[in-house]
Amino acid sequence: MGLTFLNAAFLFGALMALVPLVIHLISRRRMETVDFSSLMFLQELERKRIRRVRLRQILLLIVRSLILLAAALALARPTLTGAFATGVTAHARTSAVIVLDDSASMNRDGGGTSPFERAKETAREILGLLREGDEVFLVASSRPARSVVEGGTFSLDAMREALDELEPGARATDSVGAVDLALELAAGSANLNREIYVIGDLQRTGWGGAAEPGGPRTSAEGVRVYVLPVSGARTNIAVAGVAASRTYGGTRGLHSITAEIRSFAEGDHEIPVRLFVDDVQVGQTGVGVPGGGAAVARFATVLDPSDWHRGRVEIPSDAMAVDNEAHFVVPRPRGVEVLVVQPEGAESADDGYYVSRALDPTGLGESFRVSRVGSDELESQEPGRFPVVVLADAGRIGDGGEAWLERHVEGGGGMLAVLGGRTDVRRWESGAMAGLTGVGIREPFERPRAVRFAPSGHGHPILKGLVVGDRLVDDVGARRGFTAEIPEGSQVLEFPGVGGALVMTEASSGGRTAVLLTGVDPAWSDLPKSGFLVPLLHRVVSELAEGDTAVRPVSVGGDLAVPLRTSDLGRVDVELPDGETATAGIRTAPRPAAVWENAESPGVYSFRAGGRVVGLGAVNVAPEESDLRSIGRAEAERLLSPVPVRWIDDAGSIEGTILESRRGRELWRVFVYGALALLGLEMLLARPRRSAAPEAP
Repeated sequence: MGLTFLNAAFLFGALMALVPLVIHLISRRRMETVDFSSLMFLQELERKRIRRVRLRQILLLIVRSLILLAAALALARPTLTGAFATGVTAHARTSAVIVLDDSASMNRDGGGTSPFERAKETAREILGLLREGDEVFLVASSRPARSVVEGGTFSLDAMREALDELEPGARATDSVGAVDLALELAAGSANLNREIYVIGDLQRTGWGGAAEPGGPRTSAEGVRVYVLPVSGARTNIAVAGVAASRTYGGTRGLHSITAEIRSFAEGDHEIPVRLFVDDVQVGQTGVGVPGGGAAVARFATVLDPSDWHRGRVEIPSDAMAVDNEAHFVVPRPRGVEVLVVQPEGAESADDGYYVSRALDPTGLGESFRVSRVGSDELESQEPGRFPVVVLADAGRIGDGGEAWLERHVEGGGGMLAVLGGRTDVRRWESGAMAGLTGVGIREPFERPRAVRFAPSGHGHPILKGLVVGDRLVDDVGARRGFTAEIPEGSQVLEFPGVGGALVMTEASSGGRTAVLLTGVDPAWSDLPKSGFLVPLLHRVVSELAEGDTAVRPVSVGGDLAVPLRTSDLGRVDVELPDGETATAGIRTAPRPAAVWENAESPGVYSFRAGGRVVGLGAVNVAPEESDLRSIGRAEAERLLSPVPVRWIDDAGSIEGTILESRRGRELWRVFVYGALALLGLEMLLARPRRSAAPEAP
């Protein structure tokens, strides 16, 4: 048996009990006795009446001090703890945080009812163990974790309504973030009982992988965590990803569609896979997927290059239907504006000239519309106008120009750097270019005999039709160039025995870049005189331009951004997968785009301006959500350490386990009632009394 104070700071208020005594001492009047001969024979006052008045004053002083003391103790919330202070009707105030998993995996087949419905029933049972006046929070653990009722509530009916309205979505699980948020909410409470209830399928991926140190980092002293696992089907086969790419050197509009089919089940499975484009089935194949492994389904289909296309890959439905399809989009190619940057005072027959003539030989802008500027004019160019920028041996680019290029690439634009005699190796390494392209220039090389271009070992798709065996269709060489450190797997062309010749990389947060490690100049290479330059530059620039028109797929809950032309800025409507229409947000920097934030549903989103489609975007379930493996008791205790964990996997033991753990009986009401009683006594004592009538002589 013990006594604790939940708001101990208010104990300083007990000092207020001394205020009546201080006031009494200050207000006491000390009177000087003066003898008057005329009053010497007056009748002596009754000593009993004087004693009665003094006694009442002392009682008033004590009662007023006790009133202030009782009020201070009530505010300090004294709580009795120990074996005789437990039970559902006896427990002190409780702050309960219910962490409920509302991710996609909770909506799978659970043998009659989904795991989410059983989890909600468990949460309702927990609410039944609370009293009105207890504080309760509801945290949804789908990514990002969030408090459903902001600030919590003291109304159990309001929390039941919020619980009834909560439904599972298609987001991934963020158990670590949810428990961290719950610990933060519980730590902010002054109640004696602070409880967190983690209810869900305890999906391993939601904890960052139980094999790795992870788990919540926030700790709260005195908080108890109850883990209540909800079971469901464990086997699952999913479409983990899908990609569409244009093929070169063949039928116009031919595209390759690849889909990864991943198994989270034991044993091998033969899975039929279907391809739909614009809601029409255009292909079907079958793949053998090993248990716990993956296989790739491949399709080829011809698409009209003058329009946008939406597609999806499907497999037969299983326990978790939401990941049995994956969506993709194919953008409509558009006339590409290319900015060619050349050094000031460039000659007519230099790199910029040959690049411009290769991209637009007629000057009519049929495939590419080329603009040429000097390197010092780069930073003044209109942002977002040019999908691709070609640095044609542009020489030294100033800080302002490099900053412009960084914004351009980060915003989804493409950049091709053609190196030559004006390339400043030190500036390249110390400035932004090395980081932007991922290519580090080592040193220049020069050979008396040309080093022949050759396709890289892995065979880049843009070379399709330009390679015969292990050689290019045209015998092209370079006498001068640069050796460089390049990212693995980024090489398109190489100089055998020397290093890379053409490198293509994808920026981590934006568009694509390419580096040609020799010049498009007869003094450096044979490219200007060969028939290889035109198809090569056309394919490279087209590939770079796709970063400007393509919409990167996002997972459910992410922000979908569709690049816009400047002429399309204005009102843009977005048609959601369920057919509803809303207004998209507009982003002007770093590149114009229409944005739909927090995409809640998987599917294809259609963006329209002025009644015409300006972009499509695909949203899919996060691949990690398909892994239905869960953590066990030991892993949960390790991940939640140092917070104490109670594991409850038997529905019949919920009430007993929780009530046995609750403690304390709050006594503040006793002190409030005591203060009120003392206040009544004070009023009675302070009431003025009528003087008794004088006795007749």
